[in-house]
Amino acid sequence: MKIILSGIEYVGTTTIANLMKEWKVKTTGTPFYDNNLHDHMKIPHTSGHPDDTTSEEQQQILNLSPKLKEMYHRYHMYYHLHHYFQRDDLTVGFHIEEAVLARRYYGYGLDGETFDRENVVFDRIENRIKQITSDPIITVHMKAETSIIEKRMDSLKRNPEHSNSPLKKEDIPAVMAEYKHFVDKSNIGPKVEVDTTVDTPEETLNKVVELIKPHLSEADLNNH
Repeated sequence: MKIILSGIEYVGTTTIANLMKEWKVKTTGTPFYDNNLHDHMKIPHTSGHPDDTTSEEQQQILNLSPKLKEMYHRYHMYYHLHHYFQRDDLTVGFHIEEAVLARRYYGYGLDGETFDRENVVFDRIENRIKQITSDPIITVHMKAETSIIEKRMDSLKRNPEHSNSPLKKEDIPAVMAEYKHFVDKSNIGPKVEVDTTVDTPEETLNKVVELIKPHLSEADLNNH
C-alpha cells in the first residue's frame, strides 16, 4: 500500500502517519518499507534521516536564496521517487505540500518559472511515479475547521516540530484551499477525505483505515 497524507500544518498528518505505522504492523505483520515514514517536505523543519533539523540547520536553510531552496527540494523530491519501487510507502505531503509552501512562502515554483510547481514539476513528479509503479497511490486529504487549526497553532507552535513554520493565521483558509487544489489536481490514484475537527487521533485513524480499505488489495492486507 502506498499512501500520501496531505493537509495543512496542525491538521494532524504527522500524528496519523505515526499511528498508521503502528496499524500497518499490527494489521499485516509487516511495516512500511524500512519501517519508515517520510515527513520531510516542510521547510525548514524536516524530520528523520537521520534526525530532525536543528535550529542552526533550519536557519541555514532559511538563508538560502529562492533558487537554492527550489533546487534543494526538487532534488529531494526526485530522490524520494525511488521509494515507489518498493511494495509500500507512507509519505506526508510530498509534492502536494511542497507546491503549496513553495509558492506561498518561499518565492519559487511560481507561474512561468522554469520549475513552476503548478504547471511543470507537479506533473513531472506524478508522471514519474506512474512510470515507476502501476500501484495506485492513495491520497488522504486531511482537513479541519479554521478555528480548530488556529487553536492548535496557539497551543503547539512552540513545539520543535513546528519550529520556524511560515504559516500565518490569516492565511489558513487560503492555504487549505491550496491543498485542496493540488489534491484535486493529482491523478496518481484514489483520494479520500477525513475531517479532524472533532475526532481524536485514534478515531481519525479508524476513519482513514475504513476509507482506504476499498482501495487495498488482498496482498496489502495479508502480506505477513
